[in-house]
Amino acid sequence: MSTLIVLSESLQHIYHGQPWLEVTVMEHLQETDAVQASKRIGGSHNIWELVNHLIWWNKNVIRKLYGEAPDQDGDLPDFYFPENHGENNWQATLNRLEHSITEMVETVRNFPEEKLFTPVPNTQHNAYYYIQGVLQHVPYHLGQIVLLRKYA
Repeated sequence: MSTLIVLSESLQHIYHGQPWLEVTVMEHLQETDAVQASKRIGGSHNIWELVNHLIWWNKNVIRKLYGEAPDQDGDLPDFYFPENHGENNWQATLNRLEHSITEMVETVRNFPEEKLFTPVPNTQHNAYYYIQGVLQHVPYHLGQIVLLRKYA
């Protein structure tokens, strides 16, 4: 099995599968409503902001891997919290996350294996570094989401 298949499956599992840590992002978010997603503990980010942060980073890494500028006109800012905190907008945010997950998994799965350890253009790192970064980043924020759901 190729390294890229293993990486893409690992990414898929942390969102929707059976990861080693036994909890997934989507199982917690699907049980979260807009009111819960908007609550803060002290000065922390709320769940909604963390979800938009995950979307922002997925897009950022995808664009880097394709050799595109990571920030583009029309992008929502990192940790974006919309003025409209309604349930429909929360569901739209979850749909955007789903889309970014699918796009990230496919980008990793289809990335040229021979380019995995060569520098990504206009960056200081190779593709493996960025993909591993996403795989480490998501569980970190999953932990925050779990705690926010429990205590907010």
